[in-house]
Amino acid sequence: MSESNGHSMTRSFLVAPRQLKMETLPIPTPADNQALIKVHSCALCTFEQRIYSGEEPHYPFAGGHEVSGTVVSKGRLVFGLAPGDHVALAGLVRCGQCESCRRGYDNICENMYAVQDPQGGPAGLGEYVLRTGADCFKIAPEVKLEHAALAEPLACVLRSVKRAHLQAGERVVIVGAGIMGLLHLQLAKRDNAVVIVSEPDAARQAKATALGADHVFNPLEKDYVKTVKELTGGRGADVTFICVAHTGTIEPAVIASANDGRVLLYSSFFPKGKKIEVDPNIFHKKEVVLSGTMSQTGQDFFEAAELISRRVLDFQPLISATYPLGQLETAFQVALTPGSYRVLVQP
Repeated sequence: MSESNGHSMTRSFLVAPRQLKMETLPIPTPADNQALIKVHSCALCTFEQRIYSGEEPHYPFAGGHEVSGTVVSKGRLVFGLAPGDHVALAGLVRCGQCESCRRGYDNICENMYAVQDPQGGPAGLGEYVLRTGADCFKIAPEVKLEHAALAEPLACVLRSVKRAHLQAGERVVIVGAGIMGLLHLQLAKRDNAVVIVSEPDAARQAKATALGADHVFNPLEKDYVKTVKELTGGRGADVTFICVAHTGTIEPAVIASANDGRVLLYSSFFPKGKKIEVDPNIFHKKEVVLSGTMSQTGQDFFEAAELISRRVLDFQPLISATYPLGQLETAFQVALTPGSYRVLVQP
């Protein structure tokens, strides 16, 4: 429902594969530590797409965790926010009590799946949503709220770049030019890296070039290891970010690494139980590091909000389409189309 009646709102949730249900419920009142947010934009992440398609059966589910909006009201224990403020919202549930959370690694909270979200999920696919004050990050008012909705994926990529210990001028290879690959590309160029993108799709190759990639090649037409070596003057890649869920990309990335190279597995949807084979001598002789990254911490999200507020990165090429909440089914279908980037839903 519209905001005008002041009493009820519409929210969507998934009840089965490709089955959406709209519910009407009262507009909630924030608790002492919460803020009520009027949703402006919610991006359809791969996570929601997989639940919609049935690849990740988790029902019923109130999805939508890449969210931006405006503060409507807040509880007495929410500080630094006022009605009318523009915010990006963190949507992960963290217990704050486990050893990982207490050590500052709340991105890998040991109880994140055990802690129940009272909204039945992040619930960004609705007209209003509640978040704790700690999960609301202010965005400069002159920034488009469409762009602010991408703070969560940007925060995840920031964590990835930090874990790679990327240094200025290093040679970086990005495997895959989807939205996460292109965010890695922009952050690497910000750090003055030489960036090579491995991507078979011609449209995505063009987008990577437009966003500043120094070299782009098709790994289905050119040998990956040989091409990376050639483009780096024989040195190999100092850092490789694997942004596709294909295990076959890992061994070539390790082989094509420079001495002291770092290979980061960014994609979160590698087939479960799938094994990889890599010659262990490479790790010994070249001191290559193979690692992964998971989600983001509060600090990562804060830095992402700051970058968005300063308009350092270009988000417009990463948005494929925008739909109202009433066309959510169409939005999911477009989001699942090969080659699509982020699709936004705007209640």
